Amino acid sequence: MKDYVKYLIISILLQLLFSELISINGVQPNILLLFIIFSSLSISNATLSTLLGFSLGFVGELIFYSGTIFGISSLTFSVVGFFASKVSNNFVYRNFDFYWIIFSILGIFIFSFFKYEFYVFSNLKFILGAIYMAMYTIFVGFILVRLLSLKNEILNAQN
Repeated sequence: MKDYVKYLIISILLQLLFSELISINGVQPNILLLFIIFSSLSISNATLSTLLGFSLGFVGELIFYSGTIFGISSLTFSVVGFFASKVSNNFVYRNFDFYWIIFSILGIFIFSFFKYEFYVFSNLKFILGAIYMAMYTIFVGFILVRLLSLKNEILNAQN
């Protein structure tokens, strides 16, 4: 539990302090989404993981609300947290990077669909925004996984 709080504080600080600084053409990595994915992979209780995602999304929207539809992050984090907790331990051990990348893409596309819903069928802004945000979030995720050795900590937390 102590590690969850430590990484939660780190992810909120990174999102709050540095996401604007490392923004590229208005595209920011979603570090809170990465936290939900990484923490949900080690939680086998889907209800707990979904509630964690919803509550962190709600708090995140209160802190980082940017004028988009209120509730997008709560919905996205709940869905991604639920599916990430449903992956069995054996599969995560063998394909850890594959799963967190897939869940990152899923979360970014859900978020982008509701954020750019007006543009979904009439413009490429939805697709390009989602692709850029997904690529940037995955890049930051790779840095965090390799730099902080999160893979070993997450897999050890499951056991």
